[in-house]
Amino acid sequence: MAATLLPKARLAGQMSIGVVGAGIGGLASAVGLASRGFQHVTIYESAPEIGEVGAGIQVAPNFCRVLTHFGILERLKRDAVRLEQASVRRYVNDEQLNSTSFANLEKEYGYPTFVVHRADLHRALLERALELGAKLRTNSHVEDIDFEKTSMQIKGLGTVKHDVIVAADGIKSGIRAKMMARRGEIDETIPTGEAAYRVILKREQMENDPDLKRLIDEPTAIRWIGPDAHIVAYPIKAHNGYNIVSTHISNTVGLTEDWTARASKEIMLKRFDGWNDKLMKCLRLAPEGELVEWALRIHLPLSGWLDHNVALLGDAAHATLPHIAQGAAQAGEDGAVLGTLLARCTSVEEIPKALKTYERLRKARADWAVAMAKSTGEALHMPDGPQQAARDEQLKKASTGATSPDKWGDKATQQKLYSLDVVQQADQEFAKL
Repeated sequence: MAATLLPKARLAGQMSIGVVGAGIGGLASAVGLASRGFQHVTIYESAPEIGEVGAGIQVAPNFCRVLTHFGILERLKRDAVRLEQASVRRYVNDEQLNSTSFANLEKEYGYPTFVVHRADLHRALLERALELGAKLRTNSHVEDIDFEKTSMQIKGLGTVKHDVIVAADGIKSGIRAKMMARRGEIDETIPTGEAAYRVILKREQMENDPDLKRLIDEPTAIRWIGPDAHIVAYPIKAHNGYNIVSTHISNTVGLTEDWTARASKEIMLKRFDGWNDKLMKCLRLAPEGELVEWALRIHLPLSGWLDHNVALLGDAAHATLPHIAQGAAQAGEDGAVLGTLLARCTSVEEIPKALKTYERLRKARADWAVAMAKSTGEALHMPDGPQQAARDEQLKKASTGATSPDKWGDKATQQKLYSLDVVQQADQEFAKL
C-alpha cells in the first residue's frame, strides 16, 4: 500500500485555497489539496495552538484507501492496531451474536481496518499537510465571510481573499450558519438524546487479569449491546492502551459536544450495573478524574454545501453518529475528492464546475452514511423483549451473509462503503463534463 502518485494540479501555482478548521476534516482537505501540488493552501484555526483530544478512532478500508492516496497510512502503522475481527455481544452474558472478519474484508476490498488514537491520526495529517507545503495560521478566528468575493474577515489579521474557501469548521460551523441564513434556512444541530463516555485503560492495568489481558492482546473490536446503550472497545497504541466508548440514552442537558467535560465514575458504574463481569471489571478500572462524557448531536441533511466558491466539508456538511465508523472516513473522502476535482481545473473559471461536481458526488454518499449510522444506533439500543430477540436472530443470520440491522456488519453496506475509490470516481466524473 505505497503512496499513490497523484497527478499534479494544472493551476498548482495559481489557485489560492483557504481551509477553515484544523480538525481531521480540515487537515484531510489540506493534504488532499497539497498532495496535488497546490502551492497556496492556508489552514485557519481559531485555537491558539494545535491539539487534538479524544479517544480511539476506527480507520475503515475506505479511509485506508484515502490515507494511502495521501501518503499517510504507513506512518500510522507504528501505533495502530490492525483489527482482525469485530464481535457483537449481548450485554448481560457476553454471548456473541455476530462477528465480522476484517481479514476477509481486506481480501475483498484491498485495504485493512486499523484502530488508532485520534491524536495520532490528527498529528499524521498535520505533519503531512505541512510537509507538502500547506501553511497553518493558528489563533485565526473567522469573524465574517463574503461569499461573492470569496473573502473572510479574520480577527487580528484583517481581510483575506482566496479563489476557494473550504469550511471545515465542524458541527458548530459558523460559515454553514451564514450560508444557511442567506437561503432563509435555520441552522440547528439536533440533540439525539444520546451521550458518550470515554475510558482509556493502560496495559499495566489489565495484564494481570487473564480475561482483561485477552481483551487488550486480541486484535478484536467488541460491541456489547443492551437496552438504551452499547459499548465499543478495542486495543490501541500497539496494544498498550484499551479504548472503551459508550453510547447511551441520557439526559444531555448541560452536556456539550466537546470531549472535555469530566464525568462521575460512580454514575457511570450505576448506569451499566448488570452488564457482564468482564466489561464491568474494565469500567471499574477507569482512572478517577479522567472519565469524560459528551452529548451526541447531528445535523439534518442540508439543502446544499455550496455558496459561490465556498464549500462545506466534514462535520460542517454531514455531522454523524459514530455507529458505523464513518465520520472521519467521509471527511477524508471529501478532502480527496475536492483535491482531485480542483486539480483538473484549467482555469479559475472552472472552479464552480469542480465544486458542483464535489457536492454532487459527496453529498448523496455522506448523507446516506449518516442515515445508516442513525438506523444502526436505533437497532442496537432496543429494550429487552420480543423485538430485541428478533433482532438478535437477525444478527446471528447476518454472519452468513443475511441483511443485518447493524449496518457496520452488513454485507451490502460494507460493499457500498469499502469498494468505491472516490479519487478514481472523481476523475472519471470530471472527464465527462
